[in-house]
Amino acid sequence: MTTDERSGVSDFDPSDEETRAAVTALLERAESASDHPPLAEPSRLAWAGAAGDFLGLVLRTDGAVAGYAQLGWRDRSFTVEIALDPERPDSAATRRALLEAAASTAAHHGATELRYWANRHDPDDDGIEALGFRTERDLLQMRVPLPLDVDRRPIDAGFTFRPFRPGQDEAAWLEVNNRAFATHPEQGGWDVATLEAREKTSWFDPDGFVLCEAGGTLAGSCWTKVHADHQPPLGEIYVISVDPAFQQRGLGRALALAGLDWLARRVAVGMLYVEKTNRGAVELYRSLGFTIDHVDRCYLLEGPGGRANG
Repeated sequence: MTTDERSGVSDFDPSDEETRAAVTALLERAESASDHPPLAEPSRLAWAGAAGDFLGLVLRTDGAVAGYAQLGWRDRSFTVEIALDPERPDSAATRRALLEAAASTAAHHGATELRYWANRHDPDDDGIEALGFRTERDLLQMRVPLPLDVDRRPIDAGFTFRPFRPGQDEAAWLEVNNRAFATHPEQGGWDVATLEAREKTSWFDPDGFVLCEAGGTLAGSCWTKVHADHQPPLGEIYVISVDPAFQQRGLGRALALAGLDWLARRVAVGMLYVEKTNRGAVELYRSLGFTIDHVDRCYLLEGPGGRANG
């Protein structure tokens, strides 16, 4: 284990069960305080050992874990998320120390970019621009009361809907998903292992994974997720995609309604994430009654290890 004596940041050792327990407790406190998990789902799966590799950084104050940073990567692009102890007043200093250590770690591994996701963005996060970070993306979390009371527009009679069949539909779904999100940094480029890791989660329910076909060809899908441990429970449109060949035919709206109708039989609040710049999708969801609950902001540092540690 290596330690930065100046900042009190040390590498997380996966074999250190005492530190793992302390970080797990910190993650739970942070989520309870903000009503939002500090780590996104891929990071949570990696932390649990279910999928993916990661590097962790731990900051201790007076011997107690005051902050935790988790880094994942794709090629030479690294991403970091941070959990801070909500009971400590020095959150800005803790965040800065963890980000400086993350930039150093990313540079050591040859990263050309480091992205920091501020999950449930707070204006205080913008102070990291002094480290060389700039705002790159805003992801909106939108919510709507269920059930919906909206117009049901007719769609092409050739479209049929059915549930996802595990063990049979993976290849077709991956092909459509990766075409629909060809330029998306997280949702594009999924493989079988990524999909199967989600199928093994406790929340996965194939009945809430709605596929739409046209003449036996997969045209799109609406994959839902119930957050049963949230109070009150939330029903999420987890992934919604339409094959580019079937766009501009009202299918996105029809799929959203199919997913929300399924969720309405289980929860009273629907939720989804959408890029702020995806104006068409934002307007579609507003037309269904969604409003913005909060923003997750992504900051980009180019050439980690330079200005952030200068």
